[in-house]
Amino acid sequence: MLEQFIYKNHQNEEMRFGEEGVFVNESSLRDYEWKVVSDNNRISNLQKQITTKNIPLVIACDTEEEGIKKKNQVFEVMEKDALVMQYGRIILGDYYLKCYCTGSKKTGFLESKKELHTTLTVSTDCPNWIRETTTMFRDAGHSQGGGKNLDYRRDYPSDYTSEFKNKTLVNENFVESNFRIVIYGPVINPTIYIAGHEYTVNIEISENEHLTIDSIERTIVLTRYDGTLFNAFGDRNKASYIFQKIPKGNCVVAWDGSFGFDVVLCEERSEPKWQ
Repeated sequence: MLEQFIYKNHQNEEMRFGEEGVFVNESSLRDYEWKVVSDNNRISNLQKQITTKNIPLVIACDTEEEGIKKKNQVFEVMEKDALVMQYGRIILGDYYLKCYCTGSKKTGFLESKKELHTTLTVSTDCPNWIRETTTMFRDAGHSQGGGKNLDYRRDYPSDYTSEFKNKTLVNENFVESNFRIVIYGPVINPTIYIAGHEYTVNIEISENEHLTIDSIERTIVLTRYDGTLFNAFGDRNKASYIFQKIPKGNCVVAWDGSFGFDVVLCEERSEPKWQ
């Protein structure tokens, strides 16, 4: 059985491997390694470092014209990322790996223009495979107050009154997950509670603007209506860690209902899940 995956560059151009004359044999894409850090001959830490993976590639087309086209396409789609230092993505099933193509070692290219045997090298400083799952939270306007306060078993910063909407976020990962929270305006000083943890940014988000909290990149960015970006990291509520990962399982989500937002869970694995 041949490997099948997609390489998508930063311009969203795709190269499909495993079909139409471009084939991949068993590769090291699923391999991983933790670096062992020792202190006084005892393991003190495990770390991941810059990783390289090898992809044995065969181009075998029916015509010389198609063979030449595929050779150039493989190179050009992947080279665009390296030239501007913007990640491409290898997409394998539901997971992707951010990487660059940093090498290509070729054989057999003089035998026929229809064929090429090469080993591609991809390198990454983000060695986890990621699956993103988006949950949308939408409500029109505030809910009405006047009801009973809601006291949860978890120790929330304060009990939620009936002015808070309550829904559930399901994290299917086997451990806690990184995330992106995208908050849509208009709203001032949005606050969201997830599994009892507060995520607040003290900023005004106007209509047609959105704020992105990214726990992997450790960034908080406001995208204005004209497309310009504003670094809102300094506007975070420093009393509650804004990049706190989201626990596995069912998590209660609460907010005042005056704005909509998305939670993108980022399931990270050393190897993509076998399917």
